[in-house]
Amino acid sequence: MLARFERLMQQAVEGSVRRVFPSAVQPVQLAKAAARAMEQTQVVGVYAPQVPNHYRLRLAPADLERFADYTATLSRELSRYLVDYARERGLRPVAEPRVELIGDAALSTGSVRAEARFVDLAPATETQVDAAVEGTRQLRLQDLASARSARPAPAEAGAATVWLVDRLGARFPLDPEAGVVRVGRGVDNDMVVHNQRVSRYHAQLRWVETNWLVYDLDSTNGTWVDQQAVLPSRPQVLLPGGTLRLGDHEFVANVELDSPATTD
Repeated sequence: MLARFERLMQQAVEGSVRRVFPSAVQPVQLAKAAARAMEQTQVVGVYAPQVPNHYRLRLAPADLERFADYTATLSRELSRYLVDYARERGLRPVAEPRVELIGDAALSTGSVRAEARFVDLAPATETQVDAAVEGTRQLRLQDLASARSARPAPAEAGAATVWLVDRLGARFPLDPEAGVVRVGRGVDNDMVVHNQRVSRYHAQLRWVETNWLVYDLDSTNGTWVDQQAVLPSRPQVLLPGGTLRLGDHEFVANVELDSPATTD
């Protein structure tokens, strides 16, 4: 799916952009950012998880200018990619996804910020979506409360960054601002694990209030947090210092204290 998008974009855009501007944002980054926004804003619908239909990708003005001749093609292919992504993940867009690229002077070159919204809906559909949004929020809070009751959180350790680290030396930061981190063997995950016992879309980590919750995505070989099995309907909280196992691939949630800002 992402490979098809890559091939199309290499033919139309990516090859020339990468050769001339190696530090510029690449189309595949846009696809991953849009898919992450889709996952982050999904709500529990009546028949299936529902996802937004409008995606706004913010780029540095210089990056947006480099895509000027390809904006329509890029937007169209990103929309098609989101349709395929939703279908494969069992998600239901409320309407045909539309992707908008806009400039944002606050962003640095090579970065992208994605937003997903439910827009232009019929009144009845809008009412259903509003109810689903609130219902989903309550469900996430219930998941967190249930996980916390089983495994109390440790004392606060000050400002810190949690990194998932494996025995091979791979390191991935868990940034609460990301909201959701997709983990699996597929290249369109945020965290790609090159292990055949890890499913293409294996698990998700969601930031809920002040904790990371781990959700299994019906993986073939299972997900565990500190030896506790993670079921699709029963997430587990991943605490700093804990372990996350996908199939037979294990990560440790290492804590690294953030360096305080220095002043002159």
